[in-house]
Amino acid sequence: MIHRLCIFGVGLIGGSLAKALRAASAVDRIVGCGRTEANLVRAVELNVIDEYTLDPVTAVTGADMIVVAVTLGATRSIFEQITEHIAPTTILTDVGSAKARVVDAARECLGESFSRFVPGHPIAGTEKSGVDAAFETLFCDHRVILTPLVETNRDALKVVFEMWQATG
Repeated sequence: MIHRLCIFGVGLIGGSLAKALRAASAVDRIVGCGRTEANLVRAVELNVIDEYTLDPVTAVTGADMIVVAVTLGATRSIFEQITEHIAPTTILTDVGSAKARVVDAARECLGESFSRFVPGHPIAGTEKSGVDAAFETLFCDHRVILTPLVETNRDALKVVFEMWQATG
């Protein structure tokens, strides 16, 4: 059970993950963070997230799971902003398609939290984008590729694996 999930990027993938976890009763509270307040307000209206903030530091406060679902070009910036504010037990993962770039940014930015970062990529999507396109069954019967590293904490890997299992 994820008690406080923080999702950076509440669009098709991040929003669908939130909806799937909520439908599976696998999460208590979901905090969304992004660049566009209108999108986050819409996500609250659609009951995709419970609350939102535009401030990454506020978003990760108290989170036990952080999912980075932003464009590959924005990932490093997110890591840089949150690294000193991640709790010692918080687990992180991403949904980016290009792992080398994301892993390099995580390795360079996350410090002690790097061992709790589990790179991932769901093989799912549609031609639509944005939170209005999100739906809870997007990941059903689709694969998610997790790419743990030598440094990856096995307990963190297990939690991320179970999170994706809960989505179907």
